[in-house]
Amino acid sequence: MIVELYADVITSMAITMALEVITEDLEKECGEKVELNYFSLAQAAAKFKKEIEADPGIKKGTNRFKDANELEEKQTKPGGFKVPQ
Repeated sequence: MIVELYADVITSMAITMALEVITEDLEKECGEKVELNYFSLAQAAAKFKKEIEADPGIKKGTNRFKDANELEEKQTKPGGFKVPQ
């Protein structure tokens, strides 16, 4: 359930960082110290990521960075820029 609620956090960063973010958020909401097990969260995250890969209807992270050879013609290469004339 926690993995589904924090899906964007878990899919966008490492498990240790996600664990800290989720723990801090839960502590703010309830006002008490919350302890989560790293290995349980890691297993649940791995299972959730497998479900995402299997079901194309579930949306992954929206940021996809492209290499220089993947850029479209109207985009400049990394480090390049157009000078207005």
